[in-house]
Amino acid sequence: MIFLTYFKGILNLGIKTFVILFLVFVLLEIVQRSGLLTKGYRAIAKFVGFLGFNVQGSAPLLAGIILGIIYGAGVIDDLIKRESVDKKQVFLVSVFLSMCHAIFEDTGLFLVLGANLFWITAPRLFIAIAVTYTCSKIFKN
Repeated sequence: MIFLTYFKGILNLGIKTFVILFLVFVLLEIVQRSGLLTKGYRAIAKFVGFLGFNVQGSAPLLAGIILGIIYGAGVIDDLIKRESVDKKQVFLVSVFLSMCHAIFEDTGLFLVLGANLFWITAPRLFIAIAVTYTCSKIFKN
């Protein structure tokens, strides 16, 4: 009986994850074909350029910040391959997202539980920015 409940829960989670990723990929394809994706990356690259990110690196960074590493992994992988992101950008995205991913998703979940917005976001962003900036200065192409 417990195993059946467990199996149903895993199946339910798997279906939800599939639907979310499917919709994200469909939306990503629509936005990319419309040309809005490239404009968005350029706008974001202006804000994160001081960390060493360029236009190609800002795409997977944005996906990881919004979706997180688990849900965003497929999108991030696809963007890295599609945009021909170089090794330095992949490294910097990995550094930043290892400390500060799913800002929207995690923050929303913790706010519902009563957490403080400042303490959920500020320390993570500060540490991720400081470490990524330092790594961008150390890492040479």
